[in-house]
Amino acid sequence: MTSIKNLAVALSVAALTLTTAGLALAQSGSKPSGTPPPAVQKAVPAELPKVIALSFYADACPGCKMLKPKLAELMTDAGKQPCLFVKLDQSNKESREAEFLLAALGMPDLWKENAGHTGFVLLIDSKTKKVVGTLTPDQEAKAMKSTLMSALKG
Repeated sequence: MTSIKNLAVALSVAALTLTTAGLALAQSGSKPSGTPPPAVQKAVPAELPKVIALSFYADACPGCKMLKPKLAELMTDAGKQPCLFVKLDQSNKESREAEFLLAALGMPDLWKENAGHTGFVLLIDSKTKKVVGTLTPDQEAKAMKSTLMSALKG
């Protein structure tokens, strides 16, 4: 019983010590270390994409394999453009992730129209949610870039 009392006293003293230290720090007016300076704390508003490039993909799709290097090049070329590249992977027929992602982006009808189809990219105007371009495996990388740039210009 004495050891329980000693433990309770020790815990009470520890809690009181931490509380006192916290009050002293709060009254001192100094900031704890790790707090970023005011210039770093200002939030910069995130830029929204103008175009969303939806890649309808599956591992077994031959067209997807042809598109992959061209899309990688396009993504590099379009690096600073306001375009969001989204891969809708339909490799696992049991997964509903692609469907849920399109619903979260506000485009559930695109899933209804294109579910199960792969090997292409739809360029979507992010405000209107309308298709403004399509990229296919038979296009050259230069033509894909031109299609994307036209979509970005609106």
